[in-house]
Amino acid sequence: MIDTLAPVPLISVPGGLPPLNIRPTAEPRRRNVAVLFADICGFTKLVESVEPEKVYDIMRPLLDVLVGCVHQHGGEIQQVLGDGFMAVFGLRHAQGNETSRAFAAARAMVRAVGLGQPDVHIGVESGEVLVTSSWEPATFGVWGHAVNLAQRLCTVAGPGEIVLGPAAFAGTPCSSTVVDALVQVRGIADPVPAHRIIG
Repeated sequence: MIDTLAPVPLISVPGGLPPLNIRPTAEPRRRNVAVLFADICGFTKLVESVEPEKVYDIMRPLLDVLVGCVHQHGGEIQQVLGDGFMAVFGLRHAQGNETSRAFAAARAMVRAVGLGQPDVHIGVESGEVLVTSSWEPATFGVWGHAVNLAQRLCTVAGPGEIVLGPAAFAGTPCSSTVVDALVQVRGIADPVPAHRIIG
């Protein structure tokens, strides 16, 4: 059975994106999702070394490509963070393959970085979160351990790397080489099993 939020009127989104079923006053609801954080390597150094217009000229095409990878696999951009973003899979419609879609998007993002463009590093975790209404311009708030851990795993991923949390790894069919480790991440007392995808 497909789990979905109640249908609501379509609202057009500026910038040519397809319309979204936006329900900003929805009651808080728990959902099982996959959360992906992507971050552009070397952003601070770039900002400090060139004019803002040049930063935009470099970052905008790259972010457009990375966001496109998320959309192609059914994810939604929840936050844009200047040098990266948070995406959620299964936010509105649970299909049961949220984790594998998030991983496929992450793989596509790493491969999409062109010659001479900054690398991207990515953290992914899945689990139950609370979805609420949010402050503008975000559509929903997404709260929970999976969100926090995905963001922390993104920070330990190296250039061009994907690091999966334990739940995401358990739900992801992966034929790549995997390096398993226990990592200490900020804000979590015990070391966390992390799975670094190689190739």
